[in-house]
Amino acid sequence: MLCRVSAARAGIEISTLDPPSCGGTDLGSSDPSELLDLLRPDAVVNAAALSSASACRTTPESAVRINCRWPRNLARACAHRNIPLVHVSTDLVYSGGNPPYSESSPAVPLSLYGWTKLLGDRAVLAEHPGAAVVRTSVLFGRACAKRPTFSEEILAGLVEEVHTDSFRNHTPIHWFGGVILDLLTQRASGLVILAAAWSQSRSAFAEALLEHAGITDLPRLGRRPSGIPCDLTLDPSHAGIRWGIPLPDLHASIAMEHPRYQVKET
Repeated sequence: MLCRVSAARAGIEISTLDPPSCGGTDLGSSDPSELLDLLRPDAVVNAAALSSASACRTTPESAVRINCRWPRNLARACAHRNIPLVHVSTDLVYSGGNPPYSESSPAVPLSLYGWTKLLGDRAVLAEHPGAAVVRTSVLFGRACAKRPTFSEEILAGLVEEVHTDSFRNHTPIHWFGGVILDLLTQRASGLVILAAAWSQSRSAFAEALLEHAGITDLPRLGRRPSGIPCDLTLDPSHAGIRWGIPLPDLHASIAMEHPRYQVKET
């Protein structure tokens, strides 16, 4: 999904591989060296993940294979070929108890998904010191992918309840994909916190999105289930300063991702 969004950038040819099979590549069980030698990429973005918390719980071996072993193997193969790599990670490596989270914050996940992603992050940096591990939050916008984004689900009426006590940096996917390419161009390395400038509760985001769309029917309000982190607010200011990245605010991001709902002036 992320690579498809980034492919809209003019002059950049992108080859995408869709999990779980990834065009015949069994993530985590195979050596990606053959794939890299076939495609001969100038750079690699790894956004593959088993991100469903329930799927990670019921099939932990798949979670380890996709979220830990595949990033490790890919980073090792890229390092041997001197190929720049960006590995996309998640705010769910944090506990939600001590926000905001920056590059120097300790990571203590509350879920198996979070732990497998954290282990994958560490493996990438160990195997490929020149790689960048980019931790972000909830991506929203028009992805045109098999799995809809959070905003697409809300606008389609597929979200029945939004939490008032779960805070995330809802981040526009087109902006995020473009910045990933910029980071590759700048040969960014190490841990990077990359997200929208401010966090909101899930309910506040839904309200702002639906107000922009002119929809008055809001999902019912609720509280997060047990085991879901409370406040995963990220602090992306370091990335903004170091890499010269302008961080988008909420309302501008919504208008950018869903422009067809903009009201025309009369």
